[in-house]
Amino acid sequence: MAEHFYYSIASGSSGNCGLYVSDGTAVLIDVGVSLRKLTAALAAFDMKPGELDALIITHEHIDHVKGLAMFLKKTEVPVFASRGTAAALTAKEPAFEGRLTAFESGDAFRVGETTVRSFATPHDAADSVGYILENGRRRFGFATDLGFVPQSAAALLRGCETVVLESNHDPHMLQAGPYPYALKQRVAGPNGHLSNPDCAVFAAFLADNGTRKLVLAHLSEKNNMPALALQQTKNALRGREGCTVCVAPRDCMESPVVLGEEGAACLVSG
Repeated sequence: MAEHFYYSIASGSSGNCGLYVSDGTAVLIDVGVSLRKLTAALAAFDMKPGELDALIITHEHIDHVKGLAMFLKKTEVPVFASRGTAAALTAKEPAFEGRLTAFESGDAFRVGETTVRSFATPHDAADSVGYILENGRRRFGFATDLGFVPQSAAALLRGCETVVLESNHDPHMLQAGPYPYALKQRVAGPNGHLSNPDCAVFAAFLADNGTRKLVLAHLSEKNNMPALALQQTKNALRGREGCTVCVAPRDCMESPVVLGEEGAACLVSG
Protein backbone atom coordinates (compact mmCIF):
# COMPACT_ATOMS: atom_id res chain seq x y z
CA MET A 1 0.00 0.00 0.00
CA ALA A 2 1.24 3.48 -0.86
CA GLU A 3 2.37 5.68 2.00
CA HIS A 4 0.50 8.71 0.66
CA PHE A 5 -3.09 8.37 -0.53
CA TYR A 6 -6.66 9.63 -0.40
CA TYR A 7 -9.55 7.19 -0.17
CA SER A 8 -13.19 8.21 -0.41
CA ILE A 9 -15.39 6.13 1.90
CA ALA A 10 -18.63 7.93 1.00
CA SER A 11 -19.44 10.92 -1.18
CA GLY A 12 -22.80 12.49 -1.99
CA SER A 13 -26.01 13.81 -0.50
CA SER A 14 -26.50 10.74 1.72
CA GLY A 15 -23.06 10.73 3.35
CA ASN A 16 -19.52 12.07 3.11
CA CYS A 17 -16.30 10.66 4.55
CA GLY A 18 -12.73 10.49 3.26
CA LEU A 19 -9.37 9.20 4.48
CA TYR A 20 -6.08 11.03 3.95
CA VAL A 21 -2.85 9.21 4.78
CA SER A 22 0.67 10.62 4.44
CA ASP A 23 3.90 9.49 6.14
CA GLY A 24 1.98 7.50 8.73
CA THR A 25 -0.43 10.35 9.59
CA ALA A 26 -4.06 9.35 9.06
CA VAL A 27 -6.71 12.08 8.95
CA LEU A 28 -10.43 11.44 8.47
CA ILE A 29 -12.34 14.21 6.69
CA ASP A 30 -15.97 14.22 7.86
CA VAL A 31 -17.81 11.24 9.30
CA GLY A 32 -21.13 11.09 7.48
CA VAL A 33 -21.23 7.29 7.77
CA SER A 34 -21.94 4.83 10.55
CA LEU A 35 -19.09 3.61 12.74
CA ARG A 36 -19.72 0.12 11.35
CA LYS A 37 -19.19 1.29 7.77
CA LEU A 38 -16.13 3.32 8.76
CA THR A 39 -14.66 0.34 10.58
CA ALA A 40 -15.17 -1.91 7.55
CA ALA A 41 -13.59 0.64 5.20
CA LEU A 42 -10.54 1.18 7.42
CA ALA A 43 -10.03 -2.56 7.79
CA ALA A 44 -8.95 -2.67 4.14
CA PHE A 45 -5.90 -0.65 5.25
CA ASP A 46 -5.35 -2.63 8.46
CA MET A 47 -6.57 0.35 10.49
CA LYS A 48 -9.17 0.84 13.20
CA PRO A 49 -11.13 4.06 13.91
CA GLY A 50 -9.29 4.57 17.21
CA GLU A 51 -5.94 4.55 15.38
CA LEU A 52 -6.74 7.66 13.34
CA ASP A 53 -4.68 10.73 14.22
CA ALA A 54 -7.57 13.17 13.79
CA LEU A 55 -11.05 13.77 12.43
CA ILE A 56 -11.54 17.14 10.74
CA ILE A 57 -15.09 18.34 10.04
CA THR A 58 -16.13 20.66 7.21
CA HIS A 59 -19.54 21.66 8.67
CA GLU A 60 -22.44 20.45 10.77
CA HIS A 61 -24.88 19.16 8.14
CA ILE A 62 -26.00 15.60 8.86
CA ASP A 63 -24.47 14.06 5.72
CA HIS A 64 -21.06 15.07 7.11
CA VAL A 65 -21.49 14.21 10.80
CA LYS A 66 -23.98 11.32 10.84
CA GLY A 67 -21.53 9.04 12.65
CA LEU A 68 -19.99 11.64 14.96
CA ALA A 69 -21.81 10.71 18.18
CA MET A 70 -20.77 7.06 18.00
CA PHE A 71 -17.27 8.01 16.83
CA LEU A 72 -16.81 10.18 19.92
CA LYS A 73 -18.30 7.51 22.14
CA LYS A 74 -16.03 4.73 20.90
CA THR A 75 -12.72 6.54 20.27
CA GLU A 76 -10.45 9.15 21.83
CA VAL A 77 -9.39 10.53 18.45
CA PRO A 78 -9.05 14.36 18.44
CA VAL A 79 -11.89 16.02 16.50
CA PHE A 80 -11.32 19.45 14.94
CA ALA A 81 -14.09 21.81 13.78
CA SER A 82 -14.37 25.52 13.10
CA ARG A 83 -15.67 27.57 16.01
CA GLY A 84 -19.10 28.06 14.44
CA THR A 85 -19.38 24.40 13.48
CA ALA A 86 -18.37 23.26 16.97
CA ALA A 87 -20.96 25.59 18.53
CA ALA A 88 -23.71 24.34 16.18
CA LEU A 89 -22.87 20.69 16.91
CA THR A 90 -22.74 21.23 20.67
CA ALA A 91 -26.06 23.09 20.61
CA LYS A 92 -27.67 20.02 19.02
CA GLU A 93 -25.82 17.51 21.20
CA PRO A 94 -24.60 18.84 24.58
CA ALA A 95 -22.57 15.64 25.11
CA PHE A 96 -20.13 16.95 22.51
CA GLU A 97 -19.09 19.70 24.93
CA GLY A 98 -15.37 19.45 25.61
CA ARG A 99 -14.82 16.79 22.95
CA LEU A 100 -14.36 19.11 19.97
CA THR A 101 -11.24 21.19 19.35
CA ALA A 102 -12.45 24.48 17.87
CA PHE A 103 -10.41 26.72 15.60
CA GLU A 104 -11.04 30.00 13.81
CA SER A 105 -11.81 29.64 10.11
CA GLY A 106 -8.55 30.32 8.31
CA ASP A 107 -6.38 28.88 11.09
CA ALA A 108 -3.78 26.14 10.57
CA PHE A 109 -2.83 23.35 12.98
CA ARG A 110 -0.62 20.28 13.04
CA VAL A 111 -1.70 16.65 12.98
CA GLY A 112 1.32 14.37 13.17
CA GLU A 113 3.54 15.16 10.20
CA THR A 114 0.78 17.07 8.40
CA THR A 115 -0.13 20.75 8.53
CA VAL A 116 -3.89 21.27 8.17
CA ARG A 117 -4.92 24.69 6.90
CA SER A 118 -8.60 25.69 6.91
CA PHE A 119 -10.40 28.16 4.68
CA ALA A 120 -13.93 29.52 4.65
CA THR A 121 -16.40 28.14 2.10
CA PRO A 122 -19.68 29.73 1.00
CA HIS A 123 -22.30 27.25 2.17
CA ASP A 124 -25.49 27.64 4.18
CA ALA A 125 -23.98 26.20 7.33
CA ALA A 126 -22.84 27.74 10.61
CA ASP A 127 -19.15 28.12 9.69
CA SER A 128 -18.32 25.88 6.74
CA VAL A 129 -14.68 25.27 5.80
CA GLY A 130 -12.48 23.44 3.33
CA TYR A 131 -8.95 22.20 4.00
CA ILE A 132 -5.43 22.13 2.63
CA LEU A 133 -3.29 19.29 4.00
CA GLU A 134 0.45 19.75 3.55
CA ASN A 135 3.27 17.33 4.14
CA GLY A 136 6.60 18.62 2.86
CA ARG A 137 6.10 19.65 -0.76
CA ARG A 138 2.95 17.54 -1.06
CA ARG A 139 -0.24 19.66 -0.96
CA PHE A 140 -3.74 18.19 -0.95
CA GLY A 141 -6.89 20.29 -1.22
CA PHE A 142 -10.43 19.44 -0.13
CA ALA A 143 -13.26 21.74 -1.29
CA THR A 144 -16.89 20.60 -1.28
CA ASP A 145 -20.20 22.20 -0.27
CA LEU A 146 -19.56 25.57 -1.83
CA GLY A 147 -21.93 27.56 -4.02
CA PHE A 148 -18.97 29.15 -5.78
CA VAL A 149 -15.20 29.26 -5.36
CA PRO A 150 -14.15 32.51 -3.65
CA GLN A 151 -10.87 34.11 -4.67
CA SER A 152 -9.46 33.46 -1.20
CA ALA A 153 -10.14 29.72 -1.52
CA ALA A 154 -8.86 29.64 -5.10
CA ALA A 155 -5.58 31.22 -3.99
CA LEU A 156 -5.04 28.48 -1.39
CA LEU A 157 -6.07 25.62 -3.67
CA ARG A 158 -3.83 26.87 -6.44
CA GLY A 159 -0.78 24.63 -6.69
CA CYS A 160 -2.29 21.71 -4.77
CA GLU A 161 -1.07 18.53 -6.40
CA THR A 162 -4.33 16.68 -5.69
CA VAL A 163 -7.75 18.31 -5.15
CA VAL A 164 -11.08 16.82 -4.10
CA LEU A 165 -13.55 19.21 -5.71
CA GLU A 166 -17.33 19.36 -5.60
CA SER A 167 -19.23 18.64 -8.83
CA ASN A 168 -22.67 18.43 -7.27
CA HIS A 169 -25.29 18.92 -9.97
CA ASP A 170 -26.11 19.39 -13.60
CA PRO A 171 -28.12 22.64 -13.84
CA HIS A 172 -30.59 21.20 -16.37
CA MET A 173 -31.19 18.04 -14.33
CA LEU A 174 -31.67 20.15 -11.19
CA GLN A 175 -34.27 22.42 -12.78
CA ALA A 176 -36.14 19.49 -14.37
CA GLY A 177 -35.81 17.29 -11.29
CA PRO A 178 -38.10 16.46 -8.35
CA TYR A 179 -36.83 19.02 -5.82
CA PRO A 180 -39.26 21.73 -4.64
CA TYR A 181 -38.59 25.16 -6.15
CA ALA A 182 -37.11 26.59 -2.95
CA LEU A 183 -34.65 23.70 -2.65
CA LYS A 184 -33.64 24.08 -6.29
CA GLN A 185 -32.89 27.76 -5.61
CA ARG A 186 -30.87 26.86 -2.52
CA VAL A 187 -28.76 24.23 -4.30
CA ALA A 188 -28.05 26.48 -7.28
CA GLY A 189 -27.46 29.61 -5.17
CA PRO A 190 -24.19 31.18 -4.00
CA ASN A 191 -24.41 29.35 -0.65
CA GLY A 192 -25.45 26.02 -2.10
CA HIS A 193 -23.43 23.54 -4.14
CA LEU A 194 -20.97 23.76 -7.03
CA SER A 195 -22.43 22.75 -10.41
CA ASN A 196 -20.70 20.64 -13.04
CA PRO A 197 -19.97 23.65 -15.30
CA ASP A 198 -18.56 25.72 -12.44
CA CYS A 199 -16.49 22.75 -11.27
CA ALA A 200 -15.12 22.30 -14.80
CA VAL A 201 -14.07 25.94 -15.08
CA PHE A 202 -12.26 25.81 -11.76
CA ALA A 203 -10.71 22.43 -12.63
CA ALA A 204 -9.10 24.04 -15.69
CA PHE A 205 -7.69 26.79 -13.46
CA LEU A 206 -6.26 24.20 -11.08
CA ALA A 207 -4.74 22.16 -13.92
CA ASP A 208 -3.08 25.31 -15.25
CA ASN A 209 -1.58 25.89 -11.81
CA GLY A 210 -0.02 22.59 -10.88
CA THR A 211 -2.88 20.20 -10.01
CA ARG A 212 -2.22 16.71 -11.35
CA LYS A 213 -5.13 14.76 -9.87
CA LEU A 214 -8.75 15.77 -9.44
CA VAL A 215 -11.39 13.80 -7.55
CA LEU A 216 -14.92 15.01 -8.34
CA ALA A 217 -17.04 14.68 -5.20
CA HIS A 218 -20.40 15.24 -3.52
CA LEU A 219 -22.41 14.35 -6.64
CA SER A 220 -26.18 14.59 -6.23
CA GLU A 221 -27.96 11.28 -6.64
CA LYS A 222 -31.03 12.90 -8.21
CA ASN A 223 -29.50 15.84 -10.09
CA ASN A 224 -26.31 14.43 -11.58
CA MET A 225 -24.65 11.41 -13.16
CA PRO A 226 -20.99 10.43 -12.69
CA ALA A 227 -20.41 10.18 -16.44
CA LEU A 228 -21.90 13.64 -16.98
CA ALA A 229 -19.75 15.29 -14.31
CA LEU A 230 -16.66 13.50 -15.53
CA GLN A 231 -17.20 14.42 -19.17
CA GLN A 232 -17.81 18.09 -18.41
CA THR A 233 -14.54 18.40 -16.49
CA LYS A 234 -12.62 16.34 -19.06
CA ASN A 235 -13.89 18.65 -21.80
CA ALA A 236 -12.61 21.66 -19.86
CA LEU A 237 -9.21 19.98 -19.48
CA ARG A 238 -8.87 19.11 -23.15
CA GLY A 239 -5.41 20.09 -24.39
CA ARG A 240 -4.00 20.17 -20.87
CA GLU A 241 -1.61 17.30 -20.34
CA GLY A 242 -0.82 15.60 -17.05
CA CYS A 243 -4.04 15.99 -15.05
CA THR A 244 -6.13 12.89 -14.34
CA VAL A 245 -9.76 13.02 -13.19
CA CYS A 246 -11.95 10.51 -11.38
CA VAL A 247 -15.31 10.53 -9.63
CA ALA A 248 -15.75 9.62 -5.98
CA PRO A 249 -18.64 7.12 -5.90
CA ARG A 250 -21.43 7.20 -3.32
CA ASP A 251 -19.80 4.26 -1.54
CA CYS A 252 -16.16 3.26 -1.13
CA MET A 253 -13.70 3.84 -3.95
CA GLU A 254 -12.42 0.76 -5.74
CA SER A 255 -8.88 1.81 -4.85
CA PRO A 256 -7.21 4.84 -3.27
CA VAL A 257 -5.82 7.79 -5.19
CA VAL A 258 -2.07 7.79 -4.70
CA LEU A 259 -0.68 11.21 -3.83
CA GLY A 260 2.49 12.61 -5.30
CA GLU A 261 3.07 9.99 -7.97
CA GLU A 262 2.93 10.96 -11.63
CA GLY A 263 0.66 8.71 -13.62
CA ALA A 264 -0.65 6.79 -10.62
CA ALA A 265 -4.05 5.22 -11.11
CA CYS A 266 -7.12 7.36 -10.51
CA LEU A 267 -9.99 5.02 -11.25
CA VAL A 268 -13.20 6.28 -12.80
CA SER A 269 -16.10 4.89 -10.85
CA GLY A 270 -19.59 5.80 -9.90
